[in-house]
Amino acid sequence: MKRHSLNSVEFITICIQFALVTAITALFFAFAGYLQALGIDAASIGLILGTDALAALVAQPFIASLIHDRSARAWFVGGAVLLALALVLLAQVTSVFLLIAVRLMQGLGFICVISALMALLVQVIPQDMSGRASGWVSLVRLIPYAIVPFVVDLVAADAASFPRLLYCAAAMAVVPVGLLLFLPSPQAPGRTELSSPPGLSGLAESLGSASVLVLLFSCLLFFCGYAAVFFFLKQFVGQNDLGNASLFFSTMTLVMFVVRLASWLFDRYSKKLLCAGALMLVAISYALLPWCTTGTELVGVAIISGLGGGIAMPLQAALMFDLSAPRARAMNQNLLVVMMQGGFFLGPLSGGLILGHWNFTVFFVLLAGLAVLSAGLLLWIRPPQTR
Repeated sequence: MKRHSLNSVEFITICIQFALVTAITALFFAFAGYLQALGIDAASIGLILGTDALAALVAQPFIASLIHDRSARAWFVGGAVLLALALVLLAQVTSVFLLIAVRLMQGLGFICVISALMALLVQVIPQDMSGRASGWVSLVRLIPYAIVPFVVDLVAADAASFPRLLYCAAAMAVVPVGLLLFLPSPQAPGRTELSSPPGLSGLAESLGSASVLVLLFSCLLFFCGYAAVFFFLKQFVGQNDLGNASLFFSTMTLVMFVVRLASWLFDRYSKKLLCAGALMLVAISYALLPWCTTGTELVGVAIISGLGGGIAMPLQAALMFDLSAPRARAMNQNLLVVMMQGGFFLGPLSGGLILGHWNFTVFFVLLAGLAVLSAGLLLWIRPPQTR
């Protein structure tokens, strides 16, 4: 059945499911404080925090290659149950070894849910609305990061309250399963059915496409810079007495939110050129950061960064949708998520090495160079073909 609108029960339901799952992730902004209250040392805290991302980085490409339209529901339910169980256990264990094991379980459950949602999502996006759909999905995934930390501060007066939040999150993890009732089965009349998952051969085929590979590498470079700024900006702001780093991120997030409200424009222009231009705005914002001398200037840079990132992120997903064969769309969207995880692993790692040898000026200039390279790579992508 050819779809001409995103105003469908299916698309809205999937957006709600994304929002609920993202809300669970946003809850873990308070996790480091809880681990510290348990008396765990800083090095182990870092390892525990990164374990779930490591699970996604290693396992998601293979899990994504096994999921397709007919199996997505089973993966979704299994992942939600695993995620809920991990959250319950996380509220009870206190040793470093068990915390790492449970975080691995949590990461596996989460990527099963996200990978299944991607498989369901690509089935309800009209061919000519990939930009708008990606913008709306990225918008609903952004909202929990603005709301949940504020709510956590209201209901959890101290780190010892965090286990209660984990039990609430475990209950929330199974709510999206009930929403599957609002999605028609793969066998419903008019549904596009994919007879088999892409498998490892499909994964190899996707990675053999120059355009897909270039887009993935461009995404990796962008998120390396984004993650490095996320983790080290507070240190830069403190050293230069520029006020509160939270104001930078709050401003940037607000701008990203507003920009995505206009995501209907993303389908009207060349996605790769618009995305490349947005990445150049990100590069400019990074290059301007070392020259900021006041909090007002820092907010101005945050606006530029939010405008660039707010456009670039959904357009990366939209470009991947357009470049991919229907059978590989869900898998390739999940490969973009893997690149994001890779960026959040490599960005802080390389950022720490840079700051260990040079100053913040060199640090931000190099990050600007990464964004420029990320933008330039997009120009090598062949125009998406109509499928």
